[in-house]
Amino acid sequence: MGLRNDQAAGDGTAGRHVMAGIDEAGLGPILGPLVVGGMVLAGPAGLSAWEALGKHFCKAKSGRNDRRIRVDDSKKVKTGVHGHKELERTVLTLWYAVHGRLPDTVADLLGHSEGEPDFERYPWYGGIGATPLPRWQDRDALELEAHVAAKSFEQAGLEPLHYAFHVVDVARYNASIREFDNKGRTLFEAGVPVLRTCLRTAQRYRSRNGNGDARMLVVADRHGGRGHYKRHLEGALPKVRIETLLESPSLSRYSIGSWSEILFTENGEDRAFPCAAASCLAKYVRELCVERLNTFVASKLPDIKPTAGYWTDGKRFLSDLGALRRTMPEELLVRIR
Repeated sequence: MGLRNDQAAGDGTAGRHVMAGIDEAGLGPILGPLVVGGMVLAGPAGLSAWEALGKHFCKAKSGRNDRRIRVDDSKKVKTGVHGHKELERTVLTLWYAVHGRLPDTVADLLGHSEGEPDFERYPWYGGIGATPLPRWQDRDALELEAHVAAKSFEQAGLEPLHYAFHVVDVARYNASIREFDNKGRTLFEAGVPVLRTCLRTAQRYRSRNGNGDARMLVVADRHGGRGHYKRHLEGALPKVRIETLLESPSLSRYSIGSWSEILFTENGEDRAFPCAAASCLAKYVRELCVERLNTFVASKLPDIKPTAGYWTDGKRFLSDLGALRRTMPEELLVRIR
């Protein structure tokens, strides 16, 4: 879906197939969580979701007056002065398509996390769950738009089956870095709960009448220069047979059991609609967390410039904290790598 859905089948058979996308936000920063998003989408073989949903969704806007909802790499969606609004519009519209409603609060959203974030230890996340959503959009207008856009999935013969994420807070991220001494491995492990849920979702879909022959392709963003995933997949899915189908400089592909495959590729969000949707969800959840950190600090240092948490500006932010930094637990605030 983006990748056409017949490519999910492996053997090109007709029928309905499943594509999942997994992508991250926040691997590079020094502040804030790492978040991995996932989306599962079922539809007819040979169908591109971007084309089928083209009336309401797009990969890139055609011009200033294009009001379609952009589903793309989150860095491209969240651009300009209205970046937060556009990102929220994309994520919550897709959320509505899957869940049939908008989340009311951040707690409502976090309730769908694969594993509960350990936010109680973090002074700056106190009360984050009560934050109302949408954060940057008008709720009534967005709800109406999301309802109309969600109908387009049904009209196109597409079923959005799952849309969720996994939050790795700073302390758990640091613990993972200490254990594996490798950011790519840390990212892989952060994505394992999302992958497992995507596979379970597809299995439930296959158990429905008429879908038993459905095959699945998972598209995941490649982790830096890593090209070999078989051993890690076997560790993550010990009861499933993993076979290497292809390992090349640009992509790595493996079979998972008899009916699923996973493709690790650079710029996965450019290749598959669910991967782009996952990228946006991960980015949105991370933005909500980083905003909370900025709000907490601003309540004590009103003149401090907010940060997105990336390395250079994150270092500036830490310096600007001054004496306040000594009151903030270092292990919860700063990543070790």
